[in-house]
Amino acid sequence: MDVQYLNLLQDKSKKRLLYLIEFITPKFSKEELPNVLEEIKGKVSKSKTGLVDFSKNRGTVTDLSKLSLDQLKLMYQVFISREVNDKIAVKWRLYQFLKYSRSINVKNIQVNITGDSKQAVDLIVETAEKEIIFFSCFDVLELKDYKNALTEVIKFSKEQKKTPDRVIIATNKSYRNIPIDQPFKLDKKEIIPELWVELIEENCPFNGVDMLIVENTELNLAGFNFTNMEDILDFIYNNSEGGQVAIVKQPGFFSEYKSDESEKQLIWKGIMLKKNI
Repeated sequence: MDVQYLNLLQDKSKKRLLYLIEFITPKFSKEELPNVLEEIKGKVSKSKTGLVDFSKNRGTVTDLSKLSLDQLKLMYQVFISREVNDKIAVKWRLYQFLKYSRSINVKNIQVNITGDSKQAVDLIVETAEKEIIFFSCFDVLELKDYKNALTEVIKFSKEQKKTPDRVIIATNKSYRNIPIDQPFKLDKKEIIPELWVELIEENCPFNGVDMLIVENTELNLAGFNFTNMEDILDFIYNNSEGGQVAIVKQPGFFSEYKSDESEKQLIWKGIMLKKNI
């Protein structure tokens, strides 16, 4: 960690936090953000619990300037510094990822909002291929948690009368003794669970204080939104017209001292072929 990044972490003024929060991508809608903040704080109203689909209202972006200092700090800790790594934080970061991921062709996402750290299924995704995927999130995945999660997924499936095609366990950290190659039975179907672990790519060509500029588009991205190049390419693919793409890094843009324009560096160049091209 360099001195500039340390200074950035220490600056928690409302003006500074608001400036950084504005760069969180994708943007949160007016319907999404209150639920995110309530669940992160552990203050979910009982009247709001259950499966929620925000897809119909995702176009109305929240006015972040109306957030309190405490709310901005929460957003910063979960989505920028990633210093909060509990189940709820992992769930909402995963939700953000699924909104632009190409690895899963998402049609609808349902978020299970309960504020309960022991709930079995945190997200239900329906894909364009009509697959149903259950996601169960953890901070640190131990073997006993893994076995219990599969038992609870079976129970949840029966309660909802919905059988998943895939079950994905998403965690911030995991022990190596998780038997992910062993199938389990769910409604006469054998499913091999998948394990997703939040990892920062080694030798990544950018870091959390870098600005990433996609040339010939209006996309300026914050490095702290992404942990690897694949995520960035997924986002650009879903939010641009494709074609020839060049990604330029402006080092240290979000640190206390901005870098000069001359320091911009090309970190990726290629062609993105899309169906409409």
